Amino acid sequence: MRRMLIDTDTGSDDVWALIAALRATEEVKVEAITVVCGNVPLDLCVKNALIAVEKAGTYIPPVYRGMSRPLVRDKLYTSEYVHGKDGLSDLNLPYPSIKEDPGHAMDAIIDLVMANPGEIEIVTLGPLTNLAMAYLKEPRIARLIKKVYIMGASGQDQGNATPAAEFNVYVDAEAAQIVLQSGMDSLWVTWDVCRGECEITPEDIAHLRGLGSPVADFCVDCTTVLRQYEQNKYGKDSYGVIDSIIMIAVLYPGVMGKVYQAYCQVETKAGLTYGYFSIDKQHQLHHPVNASICQEVDSKLYKQRLFQLFS
Repeated sequence: MRRMLIDTDTGSDDVWALIAALRATEEVKVEAITVVCGNVPLDLCVKNALIAVEKAGTYIPPVYRGMSRPLVRDKLYTSEYVHGKDGLSDLNLPYPSIKEDPGHAMDAIIDLVMANPGEIEIVTLGPLTNLAMAYLKEPRIARLIKKVYIMGASGQDQGNATPAAEFNVYVDAEAAQIVLQSGMDSLWVTWDVCRGECEITPEDIAHLRGLGSPVADFCVDCTTVLRQYEQNKYGKDSYGVIDSIIMIAVLYPGVMGKVYQAYCQVETKAGLTYGYFSIDKQHQLHHPVNASICQEVDSKLYKQRLFQLFS
């Protein structure tokens, strides 16, 4: 049984990913969920993570509160305009009966990895602030984490936060650069890979509604603001539930297509290029590779696996 820690800035797409992981009981055990600010402020991110655990209806891993601001930047960049003011399409759900665990997410990451060397896979769905902080406090975790899967950056297109930067990297570029340079075995699934045929279509929504599953219905409901935002921005009826794509690709490696290695770095200077993720695909700099990049996913298999978990 694979053992996983999920780090999340729980917006609506994170909820899909969390629920999928918790319902994939034959594939992984989620040992802990650590929460970071990002899509919405930290308090809401923690609440939404607890809601996701409750809605999954399987088991209850510990949920830890983490960083409420980026490492260096004074202002937190959030995305309520994408996910709703509460991060879940303004469903304004009551606080769940499940409670967060005491202790800090940074320490939870360190403790779990140090106690289980080479066993813990980490999936990050938001800014990398918690993971960077854990590494800064205990650098030995870099070689003891089995694998880090990161939803972030843009490999072939412009970003979704600025023309230069993808949201998760843009929120805390310094943290992303620290993780890149830490020596962790990291695989990045970039934002642009999760578009196109991976997007959820009206036919997919009808299929989910037809399952007669409270889980599927909740997942559709909590992404209605995301769906409307993307309709307004891109002028089409399909929308990307990004974090669910990396989670399914991690749970079922056959979903992941071509992966290549490269030397990468993140621009941390203020300005139009802050958060730009540079990928030296041609090895022009002659630096040792420090990341793996997923170039494609199998959209049909992604949806098949995801919808099975929601049924």
